[in-house]
This record gives sequence, C-alpha cells and structure tokens, in this order.
Amino acid sequence: MRKIIALFVFVSSFINMPAQVEGGEIGEVTVSGSRVVEKHDRLWIFPSAVELKSSSNGYSLLNKLTLPGIRVDVSGHSISSIDNRGDIAILINDIPATHQDIMSLDIDAVARVEFVESPGLRYGEGVAHVINIMVKRARSGYTTGADLNHDLVLRGFDDNVFARINNGKSEFGMSYAFGYADMRGYMSKETADYTLNDGSVKHVTRQDVKNVSRSANHSAQLSYSLSDTAYILQARLEYDREKGRSFRERIVDNAVGLCNSRSLLNTHRPAIDLYFHRDLKRHQTITASVALANINSDGCNNDNEVTPYVYDIDGRVWSLQCEAVYENVLKPFTFDMGMQYRQKLTDNRYGGDVSARSLFRSSDKYMYGQISGKLARLQYTVGMGASSRYYRQGRHSNSHFVLRPKFDASYSLGRGWRLKYSFERSQKMSSIAVINDVSVRTNSMEMVVGNPDLKPNSVLEHVLRLTMNKPRLALMLQGYVKLNPLSNLRHTTRTEENIFIDTQLNQPHCNFFMVMAYARYDVIPQRLVVSMNGNVYHCDNKGIDYRHRYTSFMGVASVDAYLGKWTVTAYADTGFRWMEGETRGRNGAEIQLVAAYRAGPLTLSLNCRNPLFAHPETHRAEQMNANLHKITTIRDGDAGNYVRLDVSLKLRHGRTYRDIRRTINLKDRDAGILK
Repeated sequence: MRKIIALFVFVSSFINMPAQVEGGEIGEVTVSGSRVVEKHDRLWIFPSAVELKSSSNGYSLLNKLTLPGIRVDVSGHSISSIDNRGDIAILINDIPATHQDIMSLDIDAVARVEFVESPGLRYGEGVAHVINIMVKRARSGYTTGADLNHDLVLRGFDDNVFARINNGKSEFGMSYAFGYADMRGYMSKETADYTLNDGSVKHVTRQDVKNVSRSANHSAQLSYSLSDTAYILQARLEYDREKGRSFRERIVDNAVGLCNSRSLLNTHRPAIDLYFHRDLKRHQTITASVALANINSDGCNNDNEVTPYVYDIDGRVWSLQCEAVYENVLKPFTFDMGMQYRQKLTDNRYGGDVSARSLFRSSDKYMYGQISGKLARLQYTVGMGASSRYYRQGRHSNSHFVLRPKFDASYSLGRGWRLKYSFERSQKMSSIAVINDVSVRTNSMEMVVGNPDLKPNSVLEHVLRLTMNKPRLALMLQGYVKLNPLSNLRHTTRTEENIFIDTQLNQPHCNFFMVMAYARYDVIPQRLVVSMNGNVYHCDNKGIDYRHRYTSFMGVASVDAYLGKWTVTAYADTGFRWMEGETRGRNGAEIQLVAAYRAGPLTLSLNCRNPLFAHPETHRAEQMNANLHKITTIRDGDAGNYVRLDVSLKLRHGRTYRDIRRTINLKDRDAGILK
C-alpha cells in the first residue's frame, strides 16, 4: 500500500511537464494538446494518428490505449477487467458490439473512445466498465475486408470476413466468422482430502494423462440501418452455432486402469434486435429497442470414475428484452429516465442418470431516473432506480424488489487533477444454472446441486478516485470497496453415503477491498509509450461456519513502440489472485510479444505468448472446507510458446463520413445449463 502511494507521487513529481492551458467551462476539463477530455462520468480519449494507423481492428486499438484497469487479449480476442470486478460492456456508437463488429471496426472512422469508469444506472448490474467507440457514419462508398488469425504451432484459427455498403441514408452490412480449435495441452492435477463420517480421511489424486478438446463455431450477421441527422432505425439479425467435444483420460489414486470422461455440446442461437433513436426539439431525445433470442442446446456427458455416470442435455431458452430511454438536456442539468423489461423462459431436460427437468420462468422490470449537472468546479449525478424481479420453477417461486440509489461527485482541483467519489447500490442475481433444482455428479465423490430457494443479494459499492491527465502523462489512484451482505457463496455438505454436495447458500458476507495505482507516460511522443498498473486486494469472507481473509497483489506493465510501418508491443502481468467463500485461487502470470507491419490496407502481425515456457501454470485453486480440502492445478501446454500469425486486409472506396449518436444495450447468451 505505502509502496504504491509512494510510486504514484514519485512518478507525478519526477516528470517535468510543459505548462498547460485549462478549459472546459461546461461540464468538462480539456487539457490543451491532451489525448484525454474529462467528462463527469467518463473519459473522452482521442487516439493519436500513430495509434490509429498501427491498429488493424478494435482489439488492437483498445490494447494500444492502455485503459486503466482493462486487459485486452489481442490474440484471444477478449476484453476483461484486471480486477475481475465485473463485465466490460463494449459499444460502438452506444450499440453493444459483437465480436465481428470489433474485428471489422473501421479504424479510419474512429472519432474517439469513451471510457466510463463507473457506469450509471442505465447500464444495469454486473458491469464494471463501459467502453464506447464513437465512429463517424459513412454516407457513401463501401468497405470490405478479412481478418485471418492462424496458429502456427497448434491446430486452430479464427477468421472473419465482412462488407458494408452505404448509399445516402442507408447502410447494408454483413459479416461471417468461422473458428476452429484443437487443444491438447490442457492438463490438470487434483489432490483432495475427504473427511468421512467416521472421522477417517480419504486421500484421492486425479491427474490427467490426456485431454483433448475440439470446437468449431460459425457466426453470421446481417444488418440494415436508415439514418438522418435527427433519427436512426436499425435492424440486426444474428446466427451463432458452436459444436464442441472433449475427451479426458486420467489416473485416479495411481490405479492401474485409467478413468475417462467424454462430453459433447452443440449450441445454436438465432437473434434479432431492432432499434430506434429520435432527436426531438429543445435538446430532447428518445430511444427504444427490442431484442429477441432463442438458444438451443443439446449434448451428452459420460464419466466412468469408479462407476459409470451418463446423462444427456436438451435445452431451450427464449428471451425478450425491451428498453426505452428519454433524455432532456436542460440548462442547469441533464435529466434522463428509462425503463427496461426482460422476460425469459428456460426449459432444460436432463436424461440418463440425472433424469430431471428445469423449467424456469423469470421476469425483470426496471425503471430509473437521474439528473447530472455542474456547480462551479463540482460535477454531480444523483439518481434512483427500482427493480422488480420474479422467477418460478416448479413449486418454487420468488419475487424481489430493490431500490438502486446512485450518487457521483467529481471536483476539479486544477492543473489536470480531479477527485471523484461514487456510490451505488445494486443487486446480484445468481445464474439460472445455480438456482435450478438439478443435481449433477462431477466425480465419484462430489455432486453439484442447484438451489431454487437462493435469493439475490445486495451489493454496495464505494469508489474514491484521484486522477491527473496531461498531454504525455496520465495517473490514477483509486480506492474501491464492495460490500456483499447475505451473498451467494459456495457451501459444501457431506451425506450419509460420504458424497460431498456443492451448492450455494445466502451466507453472512463476501466483501472486497482494492487499492489501484495506474500510470501511462509517453516517453517519446508518437514513438514510445509505457504504462503500469498495480493492484492490492483484500478479500473478507464470512460463511455459516467459517471466516477467511486473503490479501494479494497484481501488477501489469506494457510497452508500445511505433517505428514507422512497424509496431512492437510487450505485455506482462503477474496474474489475478482472489478468495471467494472457501475457495482461494490465482491465475498464472503471462507474457505477450507482438510485432506488426502495415503496408497500405494490409497488416501482418506475429503474436508470441509465454515464450520459453513450455507448460505454464495457468490456474491454481484451493478449496478450504472443513471436510473437503482440495488443490487443483492446471498447466496448459497450448498457452506456452504460443505463436500466431494475423493477416488483416481492408479495402474501401468512395467513403465520406458524418457523425451520429446511438444508444442500445441488450444481449442474452445464458443457456442456463448446470455443469
């Protein structure tokens, strides 16, 4: 803690910055020549010409921006929170972006990136940060391209092709992605001590000798939009299909024979969403959207540890999500309010040794209103949301109502410094798979059992953040407190037959504390950028019959060098460490090196992950229950000495642009299957 604060002050005072010109008389602080404009609830980040020119897709661009607390895996095409506080919502012009959207992003049209560090009532629960990429809308011409990503050592690829055509007010778009992976290096070792009813301890070791996982996925997307300066109407149709199978062979207790397990799962998901936005007179806007999705899953699982255990799955999910938002920009403040409605039906049938049906109906009604304004140097947001949830499964039914107050206050200290405090109350709802009434065996000694009587728990979040932004230097020091009273935590019990049941119960609390320091410095403007992120975590877990505390540290560093047509990036992190309930875990450290060369519309990138490490440890978890102590270690040979070649080609013709604003936030991919 002291080291982080000392480093923060040292970096701030050590670097001699040129004098700045302050601006931002209406709700913002603009630093002349800076890449960052501070709004009350977000940062407007303007990528440099070098950053744009050296980026082949959205993942590449966001990685170069080195946003505080954000980890971008360029090779894995994923974006996550470094501290695992929640999901990252990725939007393009305020519309949730799919993987294809990010891959086919028109880099030349990017105007700015909006980074929301503390999302407001609009974005729902479980969202830690929002990244909104604002792009200029094309009025004419077309763009087409391909992004091909192929492993050079393993058997895998992820390819994406796309095309967009603009004519006046209309835009037609299509994209198709196909990926395949054949993973054979994922090996786990598990040592478990089971305390039986008679007081004796049974020691069991499970170690993989073979683990093969293959998957293939297809994703197609069609879109059409009609827009003018005052309105936009958009329709998008998606279809995703994924087929995966795995085979695992392991030794149990040094037995002469081998145990094996097989699984197969096929999923396909059609979805459609409609969106309408209208600018009214006197600075008023309305937005409405609706999304429909259907998820179909079928598969089977077979495990023969001690005794054969076979079951199959046939699942169906139907979901409807609607949203309406009204905003009025008044002189003293901005007022906005919105309503959201969600309806979901999940029907999962388990055959064979499970022999169960989970028919689950749920609905969620949510309304909020908030005002944002400015008093001298103080900017504020005050709002209130109300959520009503209902779900029913067989004879079990529950309804919950919660108020969600939200308060933000931001004060400009001058010379690029700003102090901000945020408070929010929300509600955490467990996944459908956890609250169903299905029981599934995981091995010969353990079972996972859903709990339909599990109730949502309140979440109280406090954030205190000190930031400084100048043309070449950005600093942040943040304190974060997350209180989870009556939280949903794992609970392990033992039956008379010495079978250990894993379920979830509402238990006293699971609290999380964090201090984070972040720094980004342009060592040589437009040539060399260095960023660092250091986090200290403290987890406090109180269950029905235990109390566990755990403190850990995580560090992240990256360097980006822009050398004409070449771009070289180096990234390293120590891995996230945490404790939730009676489980303490850590992810392995990681190193990535990327070299990219751009020649006109063609970009070639070579990505190397964990060089000189053949079988890096990617995960370790320890279960610390009084009757079950278990350590699971995973080493992944596929993640060691990983090399991949990316080829990106984008062609355009006759493109002219204009700005437009859009707002939508709907998506559903939860199949509700217990595993």
